[in-house]
Amino acid sequence: MKIALVGAEFEENLGLRYIASSLETKGHQTEIFPFNSIFDRQNVIQAILTYKPDIVGLSMVFTSRAREFLNLSNHLKNAGYNGHIVAGGHFASFNSKQLLTDYPSITSVATGEGENLMVTLTNHLNEPGIVPGLCYRNDQGNIVCNPLPLKGNTNDLDLLPFPKRGSFHKYFGKKICNLVSSRGCWRNCAFCSICTWYEQIGGKKFRYRHIDNIVAEMKQLYDHEVRIFNFQDDNFFLPDQYQAIERFKTLRQRLREEKIDDVAIQIKARPESINKEAIEILRDMGLFRVFLGVENASNQGLKNLNRLQTIDQTVNALTILNDFDIHVEYNFLMFEPDVTMEDILCNIRFMGRYLENPFNFCRAEIYAGTGLATKLTAENRLMGDYFGFTYQIKEPKCEMFYQVANYAFFDRNFSVYGLHYFNTEISVHFQLLRYFYPSLITETLRCKVKDFIKQVNLDTYHWLCVIYDFINGGTHSQEERINFARQIRSIVDLKGKDLYLKGQTIFGWMEKSYEKRHDQNGFVHSSIIDADLQSFTQTSANNDEEHGLNETLDSITTSSDVVPCNSFIKELKKIK
Repeated sequence: MKIALVGAEFEENLGLRYIASSLETKGHQTEIFPFNSIFDRQNVIQAILTYKPDIVGLSMVFTSRAREFLNLSNHLKNAGYNGHIVAGGHFASFNSKQLLTDYPSITSVATGEGENLMVTLTNHLNEPGIVPGLCYRNDQGNIVCNPLPLKGNTNDLDLLPFPKRGSFHKYFGKKICNLVSSRGCWRNCAFCSICTWYEQIGGKKFRYRHIDNIVAEMKQLYDHEVRIFNFQDDNFFLPDQYQAIERFKTLRQRLREEKIDDVAIQIKARPESINKEAIEILRDMGLFRVFLGVENASNQGLKNLNRLQTIDQTVNALTILNDFDIHVEYNFLMFEPDVTMEDILCNIRFMGRYLENPFNFCRAEIYAGTGLATKLTAENRLMGDYFGFTYQIKEPKCEMFYQVANYAFFDRNFSVYGLHYFNTEISVHFQLLRYFYPSLITETLRCKVKDFIKQVNLDTYHWLCVIYDFINGGTHSQEERINFARQIRSIVDLKGKDLYLKGQTIFGWMEKSYEKRHDQNGFVHSSIIDADLQSFTQTSANNDEEHGLNETLDSITTSSDVVPCNSFIKELKKIK
């Protein structure tokens, strides 16, 4: 049987690749079709029609892209595809009945992990009633959801075949791949649907692979010249600190025995998991990057998000990772339903204290089945529908702060080419260049990278402080707030462009260093000096524009009352 698997492929989609390998071990033919944006729709439809699969599987993990996948399904049916279309992933699982009710083009929805379910579906395509975990329409048009397997998902991850691989991306000539050492999470944060999803589909909510199984996959990839391993576990650490250390020691020893050396590793971790001994072991194995789950720098904010960590643990984790000179980045869920101005100030001041690490910030969004969704529903504060739940922050000033900051920093925070993303990219590339080609690193280059990261963070910190002072300084008319938001957006974008150009110069310097790595005589990095002179001239010009903005901000009055935030949102939508 032929199966087409459709999903985002900015990186390797491990969910689809695990399903593909599970199907292929049973003799089926699979093809993965990348669907990275709505602009790929027509090409994907044409490719599927040419492939003529019996089943099309849609990887509907994220709420933000759900409509795009459903539109793809509709257009695929309209183009003449008459096969079975099954949707899977977190979003589809939580909203299975709604999808089957509202979208006739969807034949069924797979709830739970897809490897065994998809294999069973291919064997019983005309008997959907015996496929555990499948939701579908019966012959009478009624929606039926089959019971899940009695034991839930497979507890023994070692039984799964390694994910299907294709071509690999490269960084400075080194191939990179994604893999996981575990599935699920051992915490239960209020904003995250992972634990709720696993509770819904049964089985353990956190499972991990045996070290020998991980090393076998790494060895296979290593033999294909992969040298950068990106572990996508929600948390690479075990719940018990000492068990985690012993696991890392065993992994290090097995990698040495298999002669898997000169590799770079990146992971995700919670702050309370970080300790010096564990990082020493991981650093010895090639750890160069950690995405740290900071999320919030206010004690009350952490409590509201059910993070079960402390500020001291976050500070300790950052200190350890920075002492080892490992790239560490983090995200702030700075806005949540019950945030206060005091909480916002705690987060802003934390940014100001830790300028050396790339960061981003956003609002805690609401997903089906999460603690926040349950809370807001009980309080009658949940708005929107299953394609995007939303809410207003309880404190009006905080809601206004969010609206202004979200509008002003939208491109910087969320664009693929956003400055905060680029800040991380610069740091990661520097770490990889330093790790694999240490002789190419000069102190001047190191200084430029570190300085650039701080400049970006300092600029974001500065304008968040300006927003804080404006919002906290008194009440303002709707027109004043609209004008303020426009002015902040203008200057943030202008400063962002200037910083982006500086970053491109540094990025070009690293690429030039790599290209000339075989030049035994070395070379002079004159381009960075020229760029500094150009930057000085540009900064002088930008200062004039910034001065004009400051004069405008100083002239804003504080006499009017606060107006409803939804009116402000409507006005912002008019801004181009």
